[in-house]
Amino acid sequence: MMVKMSDGIGKIVEGYNSVISALENNRVTELITLEKNLESKKVKNLLDIANQKNIKIVNVKTKNDWKYNSSEYVAAVCIPKKIYKETDLNNFKSTNFIVCDHIQDTNNLGAIARSAASFEFNVMCIPERRSARLSERTFKIASGGLEKIQVLEYKSIYSLIKKFKLLNVWTIGLDMKGKDKIENFDLGNQNLAFFIGSEEKGLSHGLMDKLDNVLIISMSDDIESLNVSVAAAIAMQHIFIKN
Repeated sequence: MMVKMSDGIGKIVEGYNSVISALENNRVTELITLEKNLESKKVKNLLDIANQKNIKIVNVKTKNDWKYNSSEYVAAVCIPKKIYKETDLNNFKSTNFIVCDHIQDTNNLGAIARSAASFEFNVMCIPERRSARLSERTFKIASGGLEKIQVLEYKSIYSLIKKFKLLNVWTIGLDMKGKDKIENFDLGNQNLAFFIGSEEKGLSHGLMDKLDNVLIISMSDDIESLNVSVAAAIAMQHIFIKN
């Protein structure tokens, strides 16, 4: 089921890591469990937390009555997570950003969100149009990561760049056409926004011309490119360990 971004995201989350993160984030209004898993240590842990927070618990008797992902045994109904707009950018000027330029694969968005949470890139920016949407699948792949970061939706990537520069946030592209190696990049105490392009086309030349720098990841000549979510994770980890 896809979620309307204007109404917030993450109304339904599935899987232990996603559910426990939503519980910790105080978003859960109803916990749903599959009866045959009630003795599981993980399920007992979720039930204990839900009871402490006075959250409604629904036990589903059989798999045939389970309305959620067939591979999962826990799910939660949640207060939707807020989506921020470009006009809210000032609220986050003291952090690092990951900007997704028309990523098409939901799994990639989820993996990028998980890495962003791991490496303290606390805001993920995605376009309003021509991009994969954030769905229950994204929350599952993010494995709790989307609970720990904020999501900002932008209309124009060029206006977003202008706003970043007004906030003195460095705009850095990540692309195989970059000239400087990321391991040689000196950030100092500067906040930055990493821009990553679509799976097929990467960043456009027009966009790269507007950025402060475009970096490349060193890798074997035998491989043409990295998966976009893997490349984003490597780049964010480089920045994390240098700070």
